Order: sequence, then structure tokens, then C-alpha cells
Amino acid sequence: MMNNTKKLGLWTLVMLIFVPTFGFGNIASNAVALGPAAIPSWLIVSLLFFLPLSVMIAELASANKDKEGGLYSWIECSIGPKWAFIGTWSYFVANLFYLQMVFARIPVMVSWALFGENRFNDTNAYMLPWIALGLAIALTFIATTGVKRFSKISDLGGKLTLAVTVIFILFAVVGVLVGRQPSATVFTAESVIPKFDANYFSTFSWLILAVAGAEVAGTYIKDVDNPKKVFPKAVILATIFIAGAYVLGSLAICLVASPELIAEAGVKDAGYVVYKILAENWGLNGKILIQIYAGILSISSIAAYVVWLESPIRAMFSEVPEGTFPKFLTTKREDGTMVNALWVQCGILLVLIIVPLAGLNSIDEFFNLLITLSSLSLAIPYIVLAAAYLTFRLKGNVPPFVMLKSKAAVVIASTVVFILGVLAFFGAGWGEIAEATSLREAMVPILKNYGGPVGFIIFGFLITYLTKKVTKSDSKIA
Repeated sequence: MMNNTKKLGLWTLVMLIFVPTFGFGNIASNAVALGPAAIPSWLIVSLLFFLPLSVMIAELASANKDKEGGLYSWIECSIGPKWAFIGTWSYFVANLFYLQMVFARIPVMVSWALFGENRFNDTNAYMLPWIALGLAIALTFIATTGVKRFSKISDLGGKLTLAVTVIFILFAVVGVLVGRQPSATVFTAESVIPKFDANYFSTFSWLILAVAGAEVAGTYIKDVDNPKKVFPKAVILATIFIAGAYVLGSLAICLVASPELIAEAGVKDAGYVVYKILAENWGLNGKILIQIYAGILSISSIAAYVVWLESPIRAMFSEVPEGTFPKFLTTKREDGTMVNALWVQCGILLVLIIVPLAGLNSIDEFFNLLITLSSLSLAIPYIVLAAAYLTFRLKGNVPPFVMLKSKAAVVIASTVVFILGVLAFFGAGWGEIAEATSLREAMVPILKNYGGPVGFIIFGFLITYLTKKVTKSDSKIA
């Protein structure tokens, strides 16, 4: 019987890698953190991190093409189940912090959509976590009803956001070329070249977060027609597109607004502010256009987050061996939805959202912390994955699909990804730590930045330990 399953072509695969990875919000966030220095930074992280990571994932995926699991299988086949659990669980934890961040961002999106401005400031910043609490509960409930109907809205929203980004870049560059507005930024070697100091590496994890999504690439390798030929081209083209979009996007933002204005807007507002300025530079009604943009972003984002609430759970609890977690968490409904796990995740999210209420006095610091927590957590699974790939290849394993042919290429690629991942993790918040005059003073930013992610990873091990202990006790009784 012939297999009529349609295989993925080159450009479909490129888009499947590019769309989940790229985001205009990432351009704005890193423009706030780095200014013009973000432009070469995108090249560094795209070529030295995203490209080799995508290659490594593709090879590991091809070696495990007969298994349903993703990240867990890729790591387990090399360095064993314990590290596979660390990699998979830390990926799940990173998603928890990411969701914490996006639930706080949704009210800001809606404010821009309704009023053409952000009505949240330092005086009423305390309201954001409370609104986020309501959103977490409401969207979790929606996710329990089934997420399939939201996937098309999410996909459409992603394409519209990409289109909006392209429009922004074109109008910003053309506007300067035709004299519609002068460049708002004076580009010098000093402002463009990264300084690679403590402050730079304190937000380096933000760049890693922006190119996260390479793990998506590997899951499609079995669906690609002639992967040995198509996949290398797709990965290279996707890298060029991602690097180009981020570089041009950062350049466009710098052309529209000065580094000082971008920094003043902060990560919460920078993307909206620069778009409004661009519209007004072309003689358009900036308020109305930004309301349309924010409205589209709000609807598509809410749909995307409903899907995203469920997908990490499905990946986490479906991949790990039976008996790792209590049956209560792994129980599935007929349609595959893990309702219990969704509500447990919601409970954790409520705690994560409430915690920042203690001492919340700056909305910008609040959003910066949320991005840092999400991004440094995400560095952990990539560090483990790089180590797993290196071990896998040095053991003499040759996957069906190979892009890194020599041992030297394997060692260099995995080592670079590993080092950049470590820098992203330990560099997060290092600017604050480096300024401390004593260990006691340094403990505050250390606990603030690392306490949550590390604590949750330890908590994951505790859950598995207790589950296995209870399972053994039950089997003895039986």
C-alpha cells in the first residue's frame, strides 16, 4: 500500500523553523537592553548558537526517528534518563516562567489596543499580577475544553505579526532613504560593537530566548522529503532569515527611535512606541494604527497562549517513562488533554505570578525580571542537549542524518553552544551581582534570578523520588 502522506518541501520547512522562532517583541526587548549593539549580537547568537543547535537537534532527531518523544529521547539515548529528565523538566520550568511573563504582558497589549497607550505605570503596577491571575485561570479553563480550534488563530496571528514586522522594516528604511525622517540614532563603532562586560552578559540570555525554537526543527525531519539534501539547506536558509530579520529589525528600530527613547519606553512598551512613531513619520494616525496592531496582537497572542498552555504539558508528561510522575498528573482524557496537569500547572503559575507582588515598585524592573527568569531557565535544556550530542557522537554513533561530518566539527559546534548556554545562564542578572559590595548584598539578586528556576528543578526531582517510592510500596503490598 502506497504512503500518500505529503512530505514537507524546502520552503515549508524553512517557515516551520522560522515562524516559531522569530518575534518582533524580541527585537524591541533587546533594543532596550543593548541599543545599537543588538545588531551584531543577533549575528553572534544566530550563527554561533541557533545554527549549530538546529543541526545537532536534527541529527539527534534522525537517530530517534522511530520514537514519539522529542527532547527526552534525544538526551536519554546519549547520557541516560536522569539527565534526560533534567533537560525535559527544565524546559517545562522555562515554559512556566515564560507563561508568567506573557500573562503579565497581555493586559499591556489590551491597554494599547483600547486606548492607544499603556495605562499601567509604577503607581498601579500592582494591578498587573492580579489581572494575570485571572487570565491564567480563565485561559487554563479554555485549554481544558480543547486547544485545536485555537491553533489556526495562533498560526494566522504569527503570520500577521511577521507581515507587520516586514512592513515596519521596509517603511523605516525607506523613510530614511527618501528623507521622510532622519535616522534617530547616530551609529558609531563604540555604540554598535558589544562591550562583552557584566552588563552585556546580564541580558545575553534574552538573545538566547529570542532564537529559542530550534527544537521544533528536529521534530519534522521524518516528514521531510530527501532530508539529507533538504534539511541542511532549510537550516541554513532559516538561520539567514532569522539573523537577517533580527538585524534589519534592530536597525529599523534604531532608525525610528533613539536608544534613549527606546530605553525610556522599556521592554513593556518599546515595540508599540516605535511603531507609533513610524506611522506618524509617514503622516498617518499613529494612535489608530497602533490600536489595530495591538488588537491583532492581543487576539492572536491569547489564542497562541491557550495552545502553549497545553503543548509543554503534553511534551513533558508524554515523553518521560511511566511511573516518573503520579498517575494523577499523567491521566489523559479521550482527546489526549491532560486536565489535571493543566490545573496543577495553573496552580504553580498563580504562585509564580503572586510572588513578584512582594516589593513590586517598578513596572520596568518587573518585566525585566520576568524575561530574565524565562530566558535563563531555557538555557539549561540547551546546555544539557549540547553535552548529550557531544557524548552521542564521541561514542561513535552515526545518525542516519549527518551534517557535522568530522569529529572536530562535532566538538567545536557542541562546545560553542554549551559555553554560550552557560554564559546565558550565569550571566543573567550578573550586572546586579557584580555591583554588590558584599556576599550578603549579592545574595539578593542571586536568589531573585536563580532561586526560582533551581528550586523548581529540585522540586521536580522530589516529585519523581516520592512517586517512585510510593509506587514501590504499592507493588510490595500488592
